[in-house]
Amino acid sequence: MMKRIFSLIRCYGQWPAMGMLLLVMLGPAVADDATAPVRIAVVNFSTLMSESPQSKAATAKLKADFVPRDEKLKTEEKTIVQLEEELKSLSDAVSEEERVKRERELRDRQRKYSREMEDYREEVRAARDQALDDLQNTIVQAIGEVREREQIDIVLRETNYIVASIRIDITAKVMQHLEAKFQQQSATVPADAEKKE
Repeated sequence: MMKRIFSLIRCYGQWPAMGMLLLVMLGPAVADDATAPVRIAVVNFSTLMSESPQSKAATAKLKADFVPRDEKLKTEEKTIVQLEEELKSLSDAVSEEERVKRERELRDRQRKYSREMEDYREEVRAARDQALDDLQNTIVQAIGEVREREQIDIVLRETNYIVASIRIDITAKVMQHLEAKFQQQSATVPADAEKKE
């Protein structure tokens, strides 16, 4: 049957529109699942990225990893500001040699602070990018698992459509799936920690 359709299309090759019309009309007749309707769903990816338990856990981990260092850097910055003010106020009261020594120490401390701050920012940026990449992969995998379970043919994200009915929005189903996976993962982590001890 398919060979016959393609031969008809070739015959009408001089008139491409006629060949396309034949393909559109006869294509469903030879399709395997011609009677099965196409199931389409939509998902709000940004909601999943911001509200999933995996997102909240990643944010908490980043804070736990970097807040102490951030506070240490803020304390160092305040110390440098105090030293600068102290140096300005003592410039007349100390000898030239002492003033030069304090200025050198202050410059060294400022350089060290600048290097540490740059390193800190780079590490935060890299950790955030890695966490974001991991989170996106987890959410895409969850969407795929829900799509497969619900036998959906196509899933569109919120940026790929204008308006959609709530009945085809699977955001809540994916969120439930992510919550179940997170709870399951959280339950296995303490069990693994107990085995190591």
